[in-house]
Amino acid sequence: MRGTEYNLSWPAALRFAASSVWIYAGVIKKLLDPGFLNPSSTSYVGLTVQYLAQGPLLRPFLYAAVFPHVMLVGFLVMVGEVSFAILTMLGLLNRLTGTVALYTNLVYLLSAYWAGAEEYGVNLFLIIADLLLVLGAQDPLSLDSLLSRKLRLLRRPLPWFVAGTSIYSAIIAYLLLS
Repeated sequence: MRGTEYNLSWPAALRFAASSVWIYAGVIKKLLDPGFLNPSSTSYVGLTVQYLAQGPLLRPFLYAAVFPHVMLVGFLVMVGEVSFAILTMLGLLNRLTGTVALYTNLVYLLSAYWAGAEEYGVNLFLIIADLLLVLGAQDPLSLDSLLSRKLRLLRRPLPWFVAGTSIYSAIIAYLLLS
């Protein structure tokens, strides 16, 4: 079957949609909010974590890993979301970015699924988008597409999935063990 404009453009549209969510979450709601890392603010990340800890599924994880390091986690979330936005928009390191974002969205989904349809829907959409990026939807409009002509490693999902899993696991281990 020959590629149509639709077949060639949907991965770019998916990247744009996912990165717009990350831009809103990471840049607008966190980076540009002076209260996000300010404990005396009503938009402080610790209040969000406290709210999410009311949900039953990840309560033990949030108390063990996040509460003791809430400022660090807030900073990592902000940097992660801004990075996901930029890299996804550019289509650069899609598989690595998608893997780390997948785990991030999975934690968000399991922490906030009970809070309402908006949290559930956004995180479910991003998990599906992350999976498609990791599995390597052909996107001729991405930087990965240009670079993969010279770097065949970019075409292989497994090394990037392992690297992203290792990065996320190392962060979780640090939070749990320190």
